[in-house]
Amino acid sequence: MSANKIQWANRPKIWSVSRRTLMNRCPRAWVLRYGFSKRRSGFNKHLRNISDWSAPWRLMQRALRGVIIERFETLLKNSVWIEKDLASKIRHRIIGAMLRQNSVVDVIESRTGKRSNLRDIMQIDRLDRLVEIACHRYHSVMKCKPIVDIVQGKISEWNIFSRLEKTKMDNIDVHLSPDIVWKSGSTWHLLRFSVQGSVTMRDENRLEHMAMVVWGKMMNGLPENSERYIVENLSWSRGKWNRWAERANQTLVDDAMKMIYRDMGAMIDLHERLGPSCDLSQIPLASSKRICNGCGHRDTCPGGEDLVRASLEQSALEMAKASQLRNKVC
Repeated sequence: MSANKIQWANRPKIWSVSRRTLMNRCPRAWVLRYGFSKRRSGFNKHLRNISDWSAPWRLMQRALRGVIIERFETLLKNSVWIEKDLASKIRHRIIGAMLRQNSVVDVIESRTGKRSNLRDIMQIDRLDRLVEIACHRYHSVMKCKPIVDIVQGKISEWNIFSRLEKTKMDNIDVHLSPDIVWKSGSTWHLLRFSVQGSVTMRDENRLEHMAMVVWGKMMNGLPENSERYIVENLSWSRGKWNRWAERANQTLVDDAMKMIYRDMGAMIDLHERLGPSCDLSQIPLASSKRICNGCGHRDTCPGGEDLVRASLEQSALEMAKASQLRNKVC
C-alpha cells in the first residue's frame, strides 16, 4: 500500500459502540475499516467492502435483528404482519447478504492471485440451520418483556430509533441512540437489544449503555434529569434472552462521557501511529485468533495465517521504528 494510493482521513470524529468494540478486538481491522477518507475511490471502496465482510453466523444475526426491527415498524404503521412469512424473510436477508459478499471475495482473489480462505466459510449448506436458529430466537424474544407488552398493546407510549442517528458532543459525532424507548409513569426506558451478548454486564459495557442517557437528554420531549431514565439491554446468551436494567444517575452518565473521550483519544493515537506513509506495521493485530477467523482481511493480513508469529514480528517492527526515532532525536 503506497501513500499515493491511500489518503488517510482527518482525525477520527465518530464514536459508536461497534467502532469501540472493533478497536479493542483488532486495532488493525479498525484502521482498515475506518481510516481512509476517499470512500468513493476504487481502492478504498474495495477496502471498505472487505472490512464489511461477515461470516454466515454474523449474517444470521444481522438478519434476525433486521426482522425484529421490521416487526416493530409494522406495529408503528398499523400494518399487517404475516407470521408465516418469518422464515422466508430471514432466508431472503441471509442469501442477499451472501450474494453481495461473493463480489468481495472475487476482488480479494484477483488481488492475491489465489483462492480465498473466505470461500470455505461461506458455505450455503448450513442455511437451513441458520434460518432455524434465527426463527427460534425471534419467537423467544417476542415472549420477553418489554417486547411482549409492546406487541400486546400494554405499553402504549413507545418508539423505535436508528443506531445510525448521530448526536453531537463538542466536535464528535456519537451514535448513542437506543433501539426502543418507552414511558412508564414518569420514567423513560432506553433499551438496546443484542442478538449475541453475555449473561453478565461488564463495567465497560454498562457505561456504553449509560451513554444512551446523553442521547435522551438532547432529545426534545425527553427529560434532562438523568435519574428519570432506566437503561436496559436485552441480549441472547447461553440459549436464552437475558434482560439487564439499571436506573441512571449523573455520575454514571459523566463516567460514560469520559469513556467516550478516552476512546476518541485512543482512536487519534492509532491515527498518529499510522502516519502519512500509512505504515500498518505500527498498528497492533487482533487480540485472538478467533477474531481473525471471521475477518475479511484474513487473506491479506499477516495475522490471518499465523497470529502469534505475526504479532511478534509486528512488535519487533514497532520497536525498531521507535529506536530510529530516538536516534534521530539524539
